Amino acid sequence: MLQLLLGAAVGAAAAPGIRAGAGRLQKTGHQLSGQVWLMMVATAIAGAAVATLSGAPTIIAYAAFAAAIVTAAFVDAAEQRIPDLLTYPLLIAGVVGLPWLGGRPDLWTLLAPAIGAAASGFWALISALIGDQGLGDVKLAAAIGAWMAHLGILPWAVGVALGQILMVVVVGGAMLRRRKRGLPHAHTALGPALTAGALIAVAIAGTGF
Repeated sequence: MLQLLLGAAVGAAAAPGIRAGAGRLQKTGHQLSGQVWLMMVATAIAGAAVATLSGAPTIIAYAAFAAAIVTAAFVDAAEQRIPDLLTYPLLIAGVVGLPWLGGRPDLWTLLAPAIGAAASGFWALISALIGDQGLGDVKLAAAIGAWMAHLGILPWAVGVALGQILMVVVVGGAMLRRRKRGLPHAHTALGPALTAGALIAVAIAGTGF
């Protein structure tokens, strides 16, 4: 419990920096004004999730991952786009760097992030072709898939499943609101749903559920 509280405190303390980073990645930064407390809650949850993991290299790596996806979620919520400056480095670091966190990897450890990224990206691409996802969502899903697959098959499956379920809820709610108000169809920000699914999956991996 103390470890979770410490992780949450560190996450909340990182909120101003993450907010500043999100503001720099936006084309217009005023949308994040007034969201300080919301971002503190999000980063505290992210910090607690990462704190369930073991090993300093893993915790440091996934803290950076959590900061990046939370940043992506807030930028997406504000502008309905996910910056490539976040997704590409996350994807490359996940596929190339993660397998070496624990030293020389075996074959499965070496290939798991690439397989997870490919599978998640393919599923997200299919969803994009038939649904409300954009290519930014596809790239973020692929990056998240790499990082989840490194933690194991169960975290990867949970991350994908929860991300999809939350996206359906978000898209359905947005469609109902637009229909009720007589508004035209518009892209729905799905980065927050993907981020929430990933953080829950990290916590599941760390707690062993």
